[in-house]
Amino acid sequence: MKLRCAENSVRLRVSRSDLDRLDLEGRVQDRVGLPDGGSLVFALYLTEEAVDYQVHWRENTLSVGLPAAAGRSWIATDEVGLEERLPLPGGGALHLLVEKDFPCKHQPEVDRADTFTELAEKIQREE
Repeated sequence: MKLRCAENSVRLRVSRSDLDRLDLEGRVQDRVGLPDGGSLVFALYLTEEAVDYQVHWRENTLSVGLPAAAGRSWIATDEVGLEERLPLPGGGALHLLVEKDFPCKHQPEVDRADTFTELAEKIQREE
């Protein structure tokens, strides 16, 4: 899983194996180790209790929750991504994007086995 953050924007790109684990276990996470011994953890999970998307920051972990019905539908189809805008305190919104990981065009030598190559090719044919 890959995490990309910018001003009021969080984007998770989920590999094929991550998506399989999310479907099976309801949660997937990754960790970035830091030189001071700390780490940044980011997680994606399915929640049966909520109908809204959730984003939380607790104990050095950024957690993104997907309503289970929307998440399972996304996992089972060719739908590329889920997108939501979540209100922020004081105004504005957090742009959340969770999408299936496509192979990098600028790094053709990178192993593509764990990406959604067929979806990328399908979208390219449609354009």
